[in-house]
Amino acid sequence: MNTNQIASQNRIFVNRTLNMNSIKLIGFDMDYTLATYDVPAFEEKAYQIVQEKLVKDYGYPEEIKNLKFDKEFIIRGLVIDTETGNFLKVNRYGFVRIASHGTRFFSFEEQKDLYGNHGIDLTDPRYYIVHTLFSLAEGNLYAQLIDLFAERKTPVNYRKLFNEVRKSLNDSHQEEELKGDVTRNPQKYLIQDKRIVDALLKLRKFGKKLALITNSDYAYSRKVMEYCFEPFLDCKWQEIFDLIIVAANKPDFFLQRHHFLRVDPDNGLLSNFYGKIEWNGTYQGGNASIIEKHLDLSPQEILYLGDHILGDVVTLKETIGWRTGLVVQELAEEVPVLEQTSEIHHKIAVKMQKKERLEDRSLELREAIFLRDKSNPKLREEYEEVKDRLMKLDDEIRDLIFESQKGFNKYWGEVMRAGNEISRFATLVERYACIYMAGIANLFYYSPFKYFRSQRRYLAHDPAPESNED
Repeated sequence: MNTNQIASQNRIFVNRTLNMNSIKLIGFDMDYTLATYDVPAFEEKAYQIVQEKLVKDYGYPEEIKNLKFDKEFIIRGLVIDTETGNFLKVNRYGFVRIASHGTRFFSFEEQKDLYGNHGIDLTDPRYYIVHTLFSLAEGNLYAQLIDLFAERKTPVNYRKLFNEVRKSLNDSHQEEELKGDVTRNPQKYLIQDKRIVDALLKLRKFGKKLALITNSDYAYSRKVMEYCFEPFLDCKWQEIFDLIIVAANKPDFFLQRHHFLRVDPDNGLLSNFYGKIEWNGTYQGGNASIIEKHLDLSPQEILYLGDHILGDVVTLKETIGWRTGLVVQELAEEVPVLEQTSEIHHKIAVKMQKKERLEDRSLELREAIFLRDKSNPKLREEYEEVKDRLMKLDDEIRDLIFESQKGFNKYWGEVMRAGNEISRFATLVERYACIYMAGIANLFYYSPFKYFRSQRRYLAHDPAPESNED
């Protein structure tokens, strides 16, 4: 299929040239990658479980159960300052572009006083970064608890509060209540998408080996994959994978040298294993280097796709050099908005060029008035006229920018941008993900032998396209 004929939400975006013809094994994460969750439903359930745990295990007041999950307040890439309770949207340089305390957003002046003159050091452990959609519930509840305690004028140890919310969420993912509800009611939390299955079958048809490498245990993985895949197959879901690895413990899977256990695919029972990893095997744990060695693969022959920028992409790329792909589910909504508002962005660019020309003229007039004739009425009249035109133009640009942002998150805007700069999250995507897309289904629209080429990146000194429009 011609790339230009593919709908924008189904496209694959390229940061680094990737020749699929050289890829022999394609590995996939499961949660939010092969298995698509109904994000609001799943995160609201996690949110409710964390509320219960905070009351039961940490003695929080019963009234916190009256708080309601806001599916939009947290987006991927936000930075949470666990010492102050502030939420930050930062650009590639670490400069804060939008900030709130709890859910109360700072005014322009407040934000300028707090963050205006310096970037933040994101390596400082006080900062927690929302890397995955699994963090929406904890971030939302943390912000609302800050609001609640501020309203009650209760002193808050923000770090302690965050740690208790975080631990409660981690426990909920390890215990039966959350995942048990998913396996009992998969139709409530999981979205069946035939296109994902078709994409994998197409890759297999043209000779690609497929691997499932997930941190979820086998019992949970089996239930999820059965629901998501088997309605569209005439075989068991396990049969379309050439290798299955569960409880992989990423990112340690790429960093450490843990040994493998064999998994009985019929009953999930584990047994010690000391032999050679083989195709069509099902294993638990282990490590990436053994995969390469035993299956006679080089890092450049393996492509791995997941949704976690740190656990699935950054660590992998920095340590073992597999090719990487990131699933950014939010793009399914954001890319069409960008396409629909392209004319607005063009108008903004035209008006910005016009603004720059007017600003240059105003400076020329100001210099002339200062050096030659401070009382020249013609110069002053033109200078005031240019200032008025600039003010009007600023209003027009502001209105257009506001119009262009209507389809994005109402609190934070685009996931991949922070103001006029790309966001810190987008910086990681650009640096570490060879390709990225809204979903695994997008692979179906491309040849398994596709040569993905990155676009030319424009630098500040590159000639900018000029517009003749007024």
